[in-house]
Amino acid sequence: MSRKHYRAFAQVLRQAREYYPKDRDAINFVVRQVADICAEDNRAFRRQQFYDAAEPETT
Repeated sequence: MSRKHYRAFAQVLRQAREYYPKDRDAINFVVRQVADICAEDNRAFRRQQFYDAAEPETT
């Protein structure tokens, strides 16, 4: 996978968090699982950067 894929995953997860705020625990679980898969794929994967990218923007 490439950075483009990681960014796309983070965007989808960010949107899920925005659209389904009541399901936060389930979405957080999915975020962690996707991060685990990405980290297995790429040892240089930056988990915290992924978590930050998957957070909805605050206004």
